[in-house]
This record gives sequence, C-alpha cells and structure tokens, in this order.
Amino acid sequence: MTCAMKLLLAGVTVTVAIGGTFGRDADAARSGAEDRVVVRGRATLDGASFDAQYLGAAVKRHGLVTPCQHTLPRVRKGRFAIKVLARAEARGCGAAGSQIFLWTFVQDQIVYSNKSVRWPGASETARFNPAFAISAPTGGVGPIVGFAGEIFDAANRRLPPGANVEAHIGQTLCGVATTRRIDNFIGFSIDVVGPDSIPGCAIGATITFRVDGRQAQETAVNQVGQGTTLNLSLL
Repeated sequence: MTCAMKLLLAGVTVTVAIGGTFGRDADAARSGAEDRVVVRGRATLDGASFDAQYLGAAVKRHGLVTPCQHTLPRVRKGRFAIKVLARAEARGCGAAGSQIFLWTFVQDQIVYSNKSVRWPGASETARFNPAFAISAPTGGVGPIVGFAGEIFDAANRRLPPGANVEAHIGQTLCGVATTRRIDNFIGFSIDVVGPDSIPGCAIGATITFRVDGRQAQETAVNQVGQGTTLNLSLL
C-alpha cells in the first residue's frame, strides 16, 4: 500500500478498502495542533449499530467541504472517538461557524452522516450520534469529488507540509486544503464541491489549482463521484 493511497482514503476519494492514518506533522510550517477537537458518540448505519475499520471527518463552512480528520479510527458497535483538525492547523478545517460531518467506509463505499455537529471550540469535545444510510451516501455534505497527490515546484522539488492548495472553477473557489505529512509522504487531499454547495462550481467544468498563490500546470474536470490521484507541478 502506498502513502498516496493512504492519503486518498483519508481524503475520501477511493473505491476500495485501503488504510492508514495521518502521522504527526512535526515539521509542518503551521501550528494549531492544540486547537484540535474530539468528537465522540455512537453511530448507526441504516438504524443499527455497526463496526467499521475507518471513520473520518469533513468540515463544511461557507459551502466548502474539507477532509479534516487527524486519524482514521475504528467504529466498534457504533461507538467512536475521532480527532478533528482546526483551521489554525489546516486550511478549511474547524473554526467558529463550521459544521463537522462524519464519514465511514462500508460496503465498498464512502458514506457521510446525514447531519452534522457544530464546531465546539478549540480543544473542546463534542458529543454526536451520527446516522448513516447506504441509500444516501453523500449525506449532508452534497456531491463532491476528491483529488490527492504530491506537489512539486518549478525545480521539481517536493513542497513541504503547510502549503495552501486551492481548487478554482473560473474565479470561484470550490475547494481548499493544506499539504500534510503521512509517514514519509507529503501531499494534499482536497474535495471540490458542486453547484448545490457553491454557485459557480459547475459540474463538467475545468478545475484549476493554485498552491500558495502559484498556478499548477495540471487541471481536472468537476465530475461528481469518486476522485483520483493527481500530482501537481507549479509553473
């Protein structure tokens, strides 16, 4: 299993059961680990308790959806506890006014909770009993598509943790993320929303990427569904 594949699952963009957890970002350019929150409770799938190997979190704010779990813990008989990153540590993650949705990986697909819990404040714990439904896998986040990979500068050097990544359709911001470290891999995972979340994030439109304000050569298409690995090279 490659670290890129771990990042894809952590970014909610794969169709097969693969694993891994985010390591500590000891050399990340940004601080904010002390602001992480914990969400704990009991989850149900189609009305019943369940076991799952992975549980993740996505933060939704102003229409944008960002993968923000620090680890990918298990669900055991519905019970769980998960750490969620704050905006001070990773762009697009938790802050006042944010909503936390949870997701799990069951029956070979990602399924999001149909409701969310409000960001409780830095270093706080939120109690949440999410409900998942196989028949409604996008839950309350709406349709998204994910991309994950590494980023290289014009000299083909890999960018370190802490770089800000943006996905645009035209002049509309449709996704944000921050590069992070997973084991020996450093890369990004970004979710791009559709027009149901932000007008202008049109389905079928071309997505362009910017990293710390610099344009990437690569583009993609905003097609709702499963995402893919995408390395970015800066102009």
